Amino acid sequence: MAIPASHVDEGLKLTADGEVVFFEIALKNIPNGGVAVIRFRDGPMGSTTQWNGKTWDHLACQLTGQQRSSEDEKSRPRLRLINPVGVFNQPAFSGQFDGSVIQKFTVLRRHVESNLAIANNEIFFIGRVVELIAGQSISFELRALSDVPDQKVPARVYMYPEYPTVTL
Repeated sequence: MAIPASHVDEGLKLTADGEVVFFEIALKNIPNGGVAVIRFRDGPMGSTTQWNGKTWDHLACQLTGQQRSSEDEKSRPRLRLINPVGVFNQPAFSGQFDGSVIQKFTVLRRHVESNLAIANNEIFFIGRVVELIAGQSISFELRALSDVPDQKVPARVYMYPEYPTVTL
């Protein structure tokens, strides 16, 4: 049985082509009342990627601790970004990251190359800045949208069946 040529080509590549992960942070507490959005993906600094009609800067980042559990515990992943020349210091000190919404888009590489807006989207908010090393890195603790102190879970309602039940 012959191996398809596309499988051989894929096996000889030096880089993994599976998925590209994009992040978008919408900052809060902007002084002028405007909206500041930071768009980035992991990659070599100084270059950009065009996808979904937007420009995404390349910024070294790492997302750790993301897990799913069927128990009561909630996952609180951490996102670490490189902080070149302290560019994130001022927003961190002024509290613009606290409570900001962050979206994670996981896209297949072939969809990025053909500019198709097909992605697996996850939404978090930044609970707090865990670590800030000026000129080196900044780390955030991410939380699920339902993981806030004032979140109220809707009550369960029993509704009668549309048709009467039958018993034997």
